[in-house]
Amino acid sequence: MGLFDRFRKPKAKPRVAVIGLDGVGTPLIEALTDRGVMPRMAALRRAGTLTRMTSSIPTISSVSWSSFMTGTNPGRHGIYGFTDVKRDSYALYFPNYRHVQGATIWDVLGSFGRRSIVLNIPNTYPAKDINGVLVSGFVAVNIERAVTPASVLPLLKSQGYKIDVDYVNANDRVDAFFRDLHDTLAARRRTLAHFLREENWDCFIGVITETDRLHHYFWSAYADPAAPLHQRFLDFYAAVDAAIGELVDALPDGTPLFVLADHGHTLIETEFYPNVWLRREGLLTFKTPTPKSIADLDPTSKAFILDPGRIYLNLKGRFANGVVEPGAEAEELLRRITDGLAAIEYPGPAVHGVRRPVKQVFRRDEIYHGPQVAQAPDAVLHFHDGFDIKGAVARDEIFGRSALTGMHTYDDSLLYVNRPGFAARDAAIADLAPTILALLDTRPAEPMDGRVLDA
Repeated sequence: MGLFDRFRKPKAKPRVAVIGLDGVGTPLIEALTDRGVMPRMAALRRAGTLTRMTSSIPTISSVSWSSFMTGTNPGRHGIYGFTDVKRDSYALYFPNYRHVQGATIWDVLGSFGRRSIVLNIPNTYPAKDINGVLVSGFVAVNIERAVTPASVLPLLKSQGYKIDVDYVNANDRVDAFFRDLHDTLAARRRTLAHFLREENWDCFIGVITETDRLHHYFWSAYADPAAPLHQRFLDFYAAVDAAIGELVDALPDGTPLFVLADHGHTLIETEFYPNVWLRREGLLTFKTPTPKSIADLDPTSKAFILDPGRIYLNLKGRFANGVVEPGAEAEELLRRITDGLAAIEYPGPAVHGVRRPVKQVFRRDEIYHGPQVAQAPDAVLHFHDGFDIKGAVARDEIFGRSALTGMHTYDDSLLYVNRPGFAARDAAIADLAPTILALLDTRPAEPMDGRVLDA
């Protein structure tokens, strides 16, 4: 008997629910359920299947959630990072929901007359009309433009709903940050539970992003049981667990449930700034001695790197002021850059047994395919855990630290399904869209890159 047979009841209206926990890896859930911090999640774990899945490359939320919602790779959906660079000026901009190409889960369901509730998925701003309700997630700068239909806005305000936590300088205002973290989660919990109970839906997707904010600033508190903030980290996860429990209790009996994440987290041992190496090699120069971003790039530069490890050659024909000739010159330059960066070693103690931050270099034609490949970086640096690759331009040294203590991980993203025996070997985040659509007896007009996961 397959997964779908076990989920389905005779004459039952097919539904699917998804709870997203941004930045949560399966190892964290395993540890916290084993320790008794998350009893509701532990009960789910005993009754279903907890496994791991791979994230996107690069491993960043806007890319990963875009792959989740479209079932496609960045070469098709067109999102390669939280920031991108304009081809005529090198100015940075934030790709948003308007830039996402292809049909989403809720687009496909809407074409079949199915209704979706979509709450707080990153990179869904500004909101577009759907058959149902959509409340945008990060980066949503205006709540009025983050909600469709507008008629649900008064409800959000009555719940005290916030798009995100104020995490700027979180380390300098710990008490205020944790209060905000709990308050934002509580309002999110109330709102998600309301839509689950009171709205008509075929597909429900609600994402908790507070977890990611906690991890970036206070993963070190989790990693060290003796840390002063260790218990506060655990207390927040107890609150997350209670939220999950309330949402699960609100589900109709027999509803397929996925609890999943866009990526995991681990401890930062050091940050790695490859643009410093480009500057030392004479391949990257700026118009000012104190550049703030790639927007200050001197057009004579031959290459630059954006977060997290996206290598762009300043090609003629791609950029208005490009200087690198496509073809042999570009190939030689890219090889020089990737070989040079891959050989860099950390001068400090080995991190998980390695000193080289770069685990692998992917050329764009190795990992991307589709009509948006022309917008892709020429190569992407894939990192070893513990080495957080940054696109900073104002650093003087190749290695250093910032206020962040947690970094993204690629191969241990949380994936839970409320049925035992769920076969998800080699599952990837792009597999969820076709799986959800199949459970709802629908299929996209255009094939997706992901596969349908089955038992």
